[in-house]
Amino acid sequence: MELNWKYEFTSDLHNSLFELYKHEWWTSGRLQKDVVKAFDNSDVFIAGFTPTNELAGFARVLSDFTFKAFIFDLIVNPNFRGQHVGKKILDQITSHKKLSAVQNYELYCPDHIAPFYEKHGFVRSKSGLYRLQRS
Repeated sequence: MELNWKYEFTSDLHNSLFELYKHEWWTSGRLQKDVVKAFDNSDVFIAGFTPTNELAGFARVLSDFTFKAFIFDLIVNPNFRGQHVGKKILDQITSHKKLSAVQNYELYCPDHIAPFYEKHGFVRSKSGLYRLQRS
């Protein structure tokens, strides 16, 4: 599946992003205004859209742009799961020019999602975080 990428969190994305965001296990009960604030204050935003402009997935990243980048809220639209959207989002993160010097990407995830990240090179650390170390 080909995706068109947006790297700026703009007001026209608020509703479609929140629709996906509010249905995940870790996001239910959050208010849209708080979600918007979190995304506005993230260092990197990435969203993939289908050719028909449907939101396929997104993620946000906080980083010092040298040692660490912490991936938050990587969410794939349920309609597009199993179509490599998550991998494409990870690829966009690890190839993003602002993150090109980052040595380690980290994230939290539940056990049932861990195999996805492990398949893409993440390793669980002693702290429980999953880490991808740039070679």
